[in-house]
Amino acid sequence: MQAITGHRIRRRYLALGVAAAALLAGCASNATPSSGGGATSSGPVLIGTSIALSGAIALPQIRDGYELALADANAKGGIQVDGTKRKVELKVLDNRTDTSTMLQQVRTLVVNDHVVALLGSCCQQNIDMEAQADSLKVPLVMGALPVELLPAGNGYTWDAFQSLADGANGFYATAAKAGTNKKVLIVTDNDAQGTSTAQLWSQLGKAAGYDVVAVKAVPSGTTDFSNVIQAGTSDKAQVLVAAMVPGDCFAMWKQMKALNYQPKIAIGLQCAQTPGWSSLGSLGNGTLVQMNWTQTAGLPDTAEVVAKYSSKYPNANDLGSVALGYAEASILLDAISRAGSAAPSAINKALASTDMSTALGSVKFTGNKSVTPTFLGQWENGTISQVWPAKGGGPLSPLSGLG
Repeated sequence: MQAITGHRIRRRYLALGVAAAALLAGCASNATPSSGGGATSSGPVLIGTSIALSGAIALPQIRDGYELALADANAKGGIQVDGTKRKVELKVLDNRTDTSTMLQQVRTLVVNDHVVALLGSCCQQNIDMEAQADSLKVPLVMGALPVELLPAGNGYTWDAFQSLADGANGFYATAAKAGTNKKVLIVTDNDAQGTSTAQLWSQLGKAAGYDVVAVKAVPSGTTDFSNVIQAGTSDKAQVLVAAMVPGDCFAMWKQMKALNYQPKIAIGLQCAQTPGWSSLGSLGNGTLVQMNWTQTAGLPDTAEVVAKYSSKYPNANDLGSVALGYAEASILLDAISRAGSAAPSAINKALASTDMSTALGSVKFTGNKSVTPTFLGQWENGTISQVWPAKGGGPLSPLSGLG
């Protein structure tokens, strides 16, 4: 979503209470048909993804971007592998936003289905997937995880996405135009990723001349935000940074309205990056969102993404997730082609020398990370318009939803 950004380091794994056989059966039932193909096959090259398509988070837009990139490559006869053109197939498993299911599905894709590489999911799942890729020694290309949040690994995970720091700096520069008292309330999930986000945004806020008067961490699934709102009210915080799962943000926005807490500017990290934000109606108007793509940013492949998916996904955030998936898959396909091999080790080596233009901008990895551009958008009546950087964007509007 944008996609999602988000933008959470290691959440505890969900308890593994389901038998392995049941998980394997679940994997099989969610698989898209594929003939397979690995390093020694003359058939299609098979790559895989365990992605959240149902449950708390659904990412069909990213999957659609993956499939668009493969369709484009296959329309040209496939990619060059071992001296011959081979088609590429993607095996998709829905992990239902469940970490234990995702971990088992990744293993199934590599060990049973013999995929030669993996594409990511989103957010915390991408962090958890890194350890699997390292253990199985298979390359994993991901986005939807701010580069600061990718833990150090063994070199098999490649993250091309935006930076939390870029988003924070852009937000504080934008907030300077809102005429606030520069007092900030930061609210995050109480996991390690939330803690890291709060620390980074606090440090950059202070460096930009803001006073972070309160930092609150709440468990996922919180329904009562009265203490958080009281802190914002009593400390007169006119700047709000919320980094939480969508449902929690929705609940807090409704309670802020009911309790008459009216910051002058607010951003929703992760939560406002989901299509569900529009379900708040006018209440969500004026909320800012960190974005990896906008239609006005002049990024490559924008025309194709818009032409093929704007009728299905009229919202800029959804189209940005399609562009994200297209970029990730393009990076992987380019590496396989340059490797000239479907061997995971050769593909991983080729990824290290990636230097290309993608739907999210230029990608060149340093330490398995490549920072892509960041934009800020603003919700208004179910749509998002770019407001930062000013080039290609529009003027900042008041935070009318909470006014």
